[in-house]
Parts: sequence; structure tokens; C-alpha cells
Amino acid sequence: MGSKSDFNITDLLTGFDSMKLSALRNAAKLSPLIKERTLGPDCVDFSHKTPPRGASVVEETKSFEAAKENDLNVSNEGTPRSDRKADSDEKKTPNGSPFAGCIPSDLTNCAAVTLKLYQEDLERQRLAGVQKILAERQSKIQLADKQRDVQLQQSLQEAKLTAARKWQDSEQRLLNAIREQEQLAQEAAARRQAEIEQENRRQSDIQAQLKRRQEELKRKAQLIEAIRQHNGQFRFGTETFTKALTAIGVQHATKFTNQKKSMRVLQKDFEQLLQTINANHEVTQADVDQAVEYCKQLDQLNVEVAEIVIQIEASQIQQQQLQLQRQEQQQREQQEQAATQPDQQQLQGTPSAAPPKVPDSTDGGSLTTAPVAQPVPKPELVRETDDALLRSKVSPECQQFYNEIKSYYEQNQTAVKQLMDDPSMKTYRFNCQKAINVPVNAISAVNREHFIDKYRRLAALLGGQNVKAGDTMVSINGHPLGRTYCTMLMAKKFVSQGDTSISSNASAAFPIAAIIVALWQQFPEFGRFFLAYLYRECPYLVPYYLPQLEGQSKEEYLKSLGYRFADGGVMENHDQYLKRMAGMARLYAAVCITVPSRDERRPHPHGLEYGWRWLANMLNLPPAPEITPTLMVEFLQTAGADLHVAYGAQFMKALRALHGVYLKNLSRVDTGGPMARLVGLMEQIMQAGKIEQPEGKLSANFW
Repeated sequence: MGSKSDFNITDLLTGFDSMKLSALRNAAKLSPLIKERTLGPDCVDFSHKTPPRGASVVEETKSFEAAKENDLNVSNEGTPRSDRKADSDEKKTPNGSPFAGCIPSDLTNCAAVTLKLYQEDLERQRLAGVQKILAERQSKIQLADKQRDVQLQQSLQEAKLTAARKWQDSEQRLLNAIREQEQLAQEAAARRQAEIEQENRRQSDIQAQLKRRQEELKRKAQLIEAIRQHNGQFRFGTETFTKALTAIGVQHATKFTNQKKSMRVLQKDFEQLLQTINANHEVTQADVDQAVEYCKQLDQLNVEVAEIVIQIEASQIQQQQLQLQRQEQQQREQQEQAATQPDQQQLQGTPSAAPPKVPDSTDGGSLTTAPVAQPVPKPELVRETDDALLRSKVSPECQQFYNEIKSYYEQNQTAVKQLMDDPSMKTYRFNCQKAINVPVNAISAVNREHFIDKYRRLAALLGGQNVKAGDTMVSINGHPLGRTYCTMLMAKKFVSQGDTSISSNASAAFPIAAIIVALWQQFPEFGRFFLAYLYRECPYLVPYYLPQLEGQSKEEYLKSLGYRFADGGVMENHDQYLKRMAGMARLYAAVCITVPSRDERRPHPHGLEYGWRWLANMLNLPPAPEITPTLMVEFLQTAGADLHVAYGAQFMKALRALHGVYLKNLSRVDTGGPMARLVGLMEQIMQAGKIEQPEGKLSANFW
């Protein structure tokens, strides 16, 4: 229900509890005065009841007002509920109240009007009081609201201040924490920096120690290498001394008595030096200097021997010239006799004297006194039948070594033929070929890991392990002849690299040669097969000038020299042949100079001394056109620098012999390109006094 004033309903209802208490108090006061029942249809109508005597109208009104306030049927607004009920009762019950006939109507109407006016006045007063109370209450509420707002503002202000203080406190704590963290970080950084500096100092000390150790090892390795080189030089000098004495003949042995005694003393001293080094397991600079001194003394002995040999050969030449003169004199005398008796000569058919044969001095000759050899035609024209002349085309030592290698190869070739001819083993042979060809074709020095991987795969196969061949696994144990077959196949494949890759790429020879040497050290039979196939492809690497045998066809003979024929008997171009032979010589020289792996304790199976032996024997053989200068150029360019380091002055003497006598003899039978290249190389070496290291050579610590 609305009100004329804009009051909040909540504010209006706040006083009802106090109003209820007031009504109850008034009812308690009126209860002793009211004896009748005031509720119900048959209640007493106090509006017609005569007030007590002596009571004024005001008292009656008050009494009635009190009764009205206690009457729950009386409304706070408008006409009282009793009047409205009376009106309704009058409409429903014409007779009205049962007490209506007892009270006069005029008095009743006057009292009712008076009462109604009084009630309206009271109602106005009540409304005014209520409005006043409500206004006061509203004022109190507004005042309370203002107080609450003020308190709220104060609380908010205090909360802001508190929050500001807390924020400042948290900021301060955060700043303090940041400062502590920064301080801790600085302390940690300082500790880390100190640790880093300490670690750097430790690493520097380790590196310095490692560097000193490496330098010490390098110095020891250099000393060991120097001893090894001087040992090879001393052995070569000994062999040269022995060959010189053997070649000169026992009839001149008395002329070398002093040299023989000195040689025995030198050999004993050098052997004692090597024994001391082996016992101490260490090489000193004094040992190297002593070895150098022994080599110098040996060189001096060889010089003395060479001078004596020159004197002996000079006397032999003089004797030969005298013998030639005597033979010529005898021939002239015979011709004069024949001229005086022409008829008798014609009748008897007496033949003229044969021309004298000049003794061949190349067999076993000294390196420094290379003989003037008879010119040798190109390989396709060579045909020898004289046994003495055949022996002059290879030294006895090389002939024996070649025969041993050839016999070893032929025996195993015959044995493995059973596996090669077995059709049921075709797949096995194919897998073996794949397991060998793939890694051999991929050998290169692109990096150390790649190089070692190829070596390990090949070594694993020869060692009897299962290796991968495409999608399958293969082992040499798959057949009783598998080891021999794979070893021969691998050796043949390596030799073929001289034609397929090395002939067109000189630097490819060194990684291939390094793996050949490593496999040779571990599997000696592989090295023998390698030499067998190498000598089959290029017999000049023995060195050996193969003769054309009796009954041997020209094609078969040229094949024995390394020539290849296509279907139909068409021989390859001579330049192709020379290119392939150059690749073979380059591969052989690279094998001789290769330094074995640092982890391998076994000696080099075919080291620098074999290269020196080949060069010396080539100089002691008559030069063949085109092929020998081709091989010489490739061999010197590949192994010349190492030979110079190992053999020093002896090697330079050999080069001088090559530059002088050998080139002079070669010029009589060859004027082509290979001859010109050899002459140019020798001129360059003689002017520089040294030979440059070949391009692509692997370093000593490559693996």
C-alpha cells in the first residue's frame, strides 16, 4: 500500500515491533475496565453504552479510543472496522443489533458523529504523529547513512592507507629479495668465474703437459724414424757392399781385405747399437748421431769399394780392348791369307771368322758404374733366346723373389679353381665379390672415419667375420676355399685400382696403399697375392724384362707384358697401356712409402727398402723405350722425396747416375714424350737438389 511521502517500506516497517508492544501495554491497562466480551457478533456495543456518571465526553472518547486501539477490527485509516461491520450488518440484518432498541437513536447518532469526528481527528493526529515519527526516523536514517558513509570513507581511506603500506612493505620486501638474489647471483657468478679460471688454469696446465708430452713423443718418433731410416740406409749400404764384392769376382777379393775388416767392425757396432736401443726401449739423440756416423763410415767404405771396382773394370776394359785388337789382328791375317788363296777358299768353303762377342758387364754390376747397355726395342718387338742375355734382364735376387711369388700364386690358383668352377657356389662368389668391391671402390681420404670404416669392413671379411653384402651376410667360412678365394679376389681388386682410379688421379694412390699395407701386416698372404697380381699386370715392377718364350705367340707374349686385347684380337692403344702402367707404378711406390698405422706394432711388410731395390735394379738394367721412363717418372714423383730422406747421399749418387749414364743410354733407343718428361724431371731435381713431397700423401698421424 502506497504513501503520499516517498518513504522506504523497509524504514516504515522498522517500528512495527515497538508499536505492537505499545498496543499490548494499552490492552493491559484497559483489561480491568472491560468486563464483557469484545469480539464476536454478540459482543457489547460500546458505542451505545452510557458513560459513567460524572465522566466527561473526553474521558469517554479516551476510553473509546483505548478500546479502539485494542480492537483488532478497527483500521488505522478511514472508517473503523466496527462501523463498516455495523453497516454491513444493517444491510444484512434489518433489525440491527440486539441492543438497538434499548438506546435512543438520536443519542446514538450524535455519539456516533462525535465519535467519528473524534476518530478522524485522532486519525489525523495519528497520521501527523506517524509522519513526524517517520520524518524523524528518516532523518535518523539519513544521519546514520551519512555516518555510515563517513565511516565507509574512513574505512576506505584506512584500507587504502593499509593497502599502500602493505604494497610499500611488499615492494620493500621484493626489493630486498631482489637485492639478496642479485647479491647471491653476484656471489655465484664470482664463484663460477673463480671455478672457470681455476678450470682454465687446470686445462692450460693439462694442455701444456699434453703439448710437452706430444713434443716429447714427436721427438722420440722422429728419433725412432731417424734410426729406422739409418738402419735401412745401413742395410742398403751393406747390400751394396756385398753386391759389389760378389760382382767383382773372387779373383779380386784380396784387394778388399781392409774394407771387409772395416765392414765387419761397422756391422758389429751397428748391431750393438740396435741391441742397446731395444734393451732400453728408448732412442736418444746420441744413438741417432752414432747411427749417422756409422752410415757415413759405410758410405766411405762403399766409395772406396767403388773406386777399386772402377779401377778393376778399367783394367778389364783395357784387357778387352787388347783382346779385341788381337782378334782384329788375327782376322786381318786370316783375310790376307784368304786373299792369297781365293781359289782354295772357294773350293773348301771356309767361313769367315765370326765377330768377337763383347762380354756383358751388366750382370751384377755396381749401381754407381751402370754399364753402357745395348738398346732394347719396344715390347712388341722383344724376342730373346740367349740365356746369358735373358739373365741380364733381371737380377738374380729379383728373379728368385719373382719365381717364389709366381709359384705361390699358381699353387693357390689351382686349388681355388674348384670353387670358381662350382656352379652351385655362384651366389656365394657373387656375394663375396660384392662384399669386396663396394668398400674398395669407396676408399678415399675424405675423412678419417670413412677411411677406417672401409678398412674394418675388409679386415673383418678376411678375419672370418660375417659382413654385409647388399641385403645378405657373407663370410669366408662359407666354403673351405673361401679364405683363399676372397684373399685373391681382394688383392686383384686392389691392383685393378691402379688402372681404374689411380691412373687418372695420382692422390688416390695413398689411401688405397695405406689400406693395402694395413691388410698386408695383418694377413701376409694378402700381400703375396697383391704382388703376384701386380707383377702379372706390370712385370717391369719386379723389375723384369720378360722374354718371348719359344713357341709363344705374339699376342700371348704381349699379354704377359700387360697389354690387353679386345674381342677379335684387337690390341689396346699404346698410350692406354702406358697410362695403366703409370698407375701401377704409382700404386707400388705409394705402398713402399706408406707409414703404417700408429696402433700397428708389426713392421712394414714391403717398405722403403724395396723401393730402393727396385730403383737400383732398374738403373742396372738396359733401358726400354717409353715404358722405363714412364715408370721412372711416376716412381720418383711418388717415392723420391722419402728415398732422399732415407738414403741421402747414396740416393743422390743414384740420381746422378740416372741423369748421366742412364739417360744417355735411353736417348739411343727413345726420343718420345716419356723420355722428355723424365729428362725434365731430372733437370728440375738436379737444379733444386731435392724432390717435393707428392700431393695427397697421408700424414703420419692420419690414422
